[in-house]
Amino acid sequence: MQNRRRFPRFPGRIADTPTTEAVIPTPDRIDTALNTHKRLSRMVSAGIVALGLIVLAVALLGRGRERERKAARVMVGDDSTAVARLLGQPPHRCPTSSLGHLTGQFEPGTPRPTIEAALQQLRGRTAQRWVYPDGAGCVPGDGDTELGLDASGRVLWIVPVRERRPLVYDAPPG
Repeated sequence: MQNRRRFPRFPGRIADTPTTEAVIPTPDRIDTALNTHKRLSRMVSAGIVALGLIVLAVALLGRGRERERKAARVMVGDDSTAVARLLGQPPHRCPTSSLGHLTGQFEPGTPRPTIEAALQQLRGRTAQRWVYPDGAGCVPGDGDTELGLDASGRVLWIVPVRERRPLVYDAPPG
């Protein structure tokens, strides 16, 4: 006699099987499955979200602070290749402008005639502006780094961090 295994019987036709829709677990069922209470699971979820937001904030602030530290090491007179090595290739190489946007970047308390005289000298000598923004474009925003280069590729002026660090420049005598 042959040894036959007995398999459970299934309906022969698909129409014989009752259709059931997938049951989506509700929070009560999840709490029951995890053997927890609603309050505890909500506190854990809130803690995970808060921790994620803290990590994201630290990462974003750290990136800006790193660029700020590097920009503070750029000196007037540095070559453009040294600047590119330190800060990376500039995302935006911009033509010179009136440099009027630099008016508010001078040390607080700088007299208006001194600002105008310095801007006049910088306008005539600036051949190119490099802008390292978080956003895009040649209009620097708060926290951006901007520098001006002369025709030979040397740094004439730099704003290490817009709205936080003043303009650094070396005006020629006379």
